[in-house]
Amino acid sequence: MKPECLVVIPARFGSTRFPGKVLSKLGGASIVEWCYRAAKSSRVGRVLVATEDRRVSQAVASFGGEAILTSRNCISGTDRVCQAAEHFNTPFIINLQGDQPLIDPRTIRRVFELLKNNPLADMSTAVIPLADPGRVSNPNVVKAALAGNGRALYFSRAPIPYPRNGAPAAHYEHLGIYGFRRKALRSFVRLRPSPLEKTESLEQLRALENGMSIYAAVVCDVAVAIDTPADLRRAKRLLGRMTTKHFQKSSVPGRSALRSRKK
Repeated sequence: MKPECLVVIPARFGSTRFPGKVLSKLGGASIVEWCYRAAKSSRVGRVLVATEDRRVSQAVASFGGEAILTSRNCISGTDRVCQAAEHFNTPFIINLQGDQPLIDPRTIRRVFELLKNNPLADMSTAVIPLADPGRVSNPNVVKAALAGNGRALYFSRAPIPYPRNGAPAAHYEHLGIYGFRRKALRSFVRLRPSPLEKTESLEQLRALENGMSIYAAVVCDVAVAIDTPADLRRAKRLLGRMTTKHFQKSSVPGRSALRSRKK
């Protein structure tokens, strides 16, 4: 039986803020290897790293992964994912951003299942509850406002919803993962960058502005996007504090194996 889902990890070597970050080491393995093993452990389908640089594809091959070379002219990670996905014929495609080394495989599965089981969803994603006031106000932390049924109403770098009268507000932090139906992915990359997308520098707003539906799974996970060397240091601290249970083989075998390299 052919897999229903393809997980593509866009891994650009030439990052503007942190060149070569996908090959930076965390707990004895590269960032891209952490992402790859999490995706494999989710068991949702075939896993592929899409990159513009042979150094990344060779690194992936060295740990037994599968990689594909894409154009250096891809405007975004989503364009890279779409280009890679054209070589396959799965109805569902997961874009697992290559800077999410500590993502739980169960989150990847939740994003896939949400998309598969909700015919109203063009796209799916994941969020975590956000209680830290510092992260709520941090413009580098992307927040999501959700309807009661989980449909995303908006994403912003600003604190949304804003508790104007001091009433408690549910805040959610957005994680770097998207599920697409194949038709929705092709439609998305054909759209021009939208006004709100350019204002907030958030690609997912292009989908919302063009009437596409995004549904979010609320999960319990670790939000660590590696965009700078400081982010990598934070990830190393978090990795050191994570409990043994968090890495039990029965639940997250990929991370369990990688963590053992640290010792």
